[in-house]
Amino acid sequence: MNQFHGGNQLLNAQSILEKVGITERMIVADLGCGNNGHFCFPAAHLVGGKGLVYAVDVRKSVLQNVKTRTEMEGLNNMRPIWSNLEMYGSTDIRSSFIDLALLVNILFQSQKHFEILKEAIRLMKKGGKLLVIDWKKTSAAMGPSLDLRVDKRDIQMMLYRLGIEQTEDFDAGKHHFGMLFEK
Repeated sequence: MNQFHGGNQLLNAQSILEKVGITERMIVADLGCGNNGHFCFPAAHLVGGKGLVYAVDVRKSVLQNVKTRTEMEGLNNMRPIWSNLEMYGSTDIRSSFIDLALLVNILFQSQKHFEILKEAIRLMKKGGKLLVIDWKKTSAAMGPSLDLRVDKRDIQMMLYRLGIEQTEDFDAGKHHFGMLFEK
């Protein structure tokens, strides 16, 4: 199997995606894909030509970079989508359509965690999965300041209130927690 690199080497995107059960033909939304598309490009390769990956971000420059790289790599299964994830219903993907939604290093960048989680859930089909990865709430020389880091128990409680069941809790890397939920 090829190893895909790029972006933040603190997280091994391919092994994490394989761990959460990504397979060919899946429909994936990388919500807050980031400039390097660290998760959406490996996802596009793993879902194959009959799968689909939505690379979603609020920054248009990020989406342009993703589009350019998609064209350079000849990927026909990735769609850049602009969205403000803090606004329910703003993502131009139909409701209950996604097999796997990714929220990787996004929540620490916002105070509107509940709104972002609610939008992710809206996109997921019944039985769909949500992967949440973010910075552990511990002091470290790298990453965001401690006051910006999210408490994973708060995320778990919000998702419980939204009717989503947690199926797994794991270390996504030395500095990151990972949690998998199912709708």
